[in-house]
Amino acid sequence: MGKKAKTAKKGKAKAKVTTTSQSSLVIGSGKAGHTLASAGDVAKQLGIDSKRFRAYLRSSAGVGNDGKYTRYRIDLDSREGKDLVKAAKAHFS
Repeated sequence: MGKKAKTAKKGKAKAKVTTTSQSSLVIGSGKAGHTLASAGDVAKQLGIDSKRFRAYLRSSAGVGNDGKYTRYRIDLDSREGKDLVKAAKAHFS
């Protein structure tokens, strides 16, 4: 009698863990295929401090402040996102 062939043991399936972040406000449509950028990324591209840009977003000139959202995602391909970036450029220049 020959030796038994060893079979690879299958490990337990690992559960994919996704953490839910704090609420984020998407400015623009946010459709699939559109570019979503964080407020920090947009501020970096505009050459301004990210805290100042988020404060601008919370102001009445931006999207307003309801005290709920702490993270902003801007759809750079939507009309609303483009208008917001254009207004921010004018505000900070």
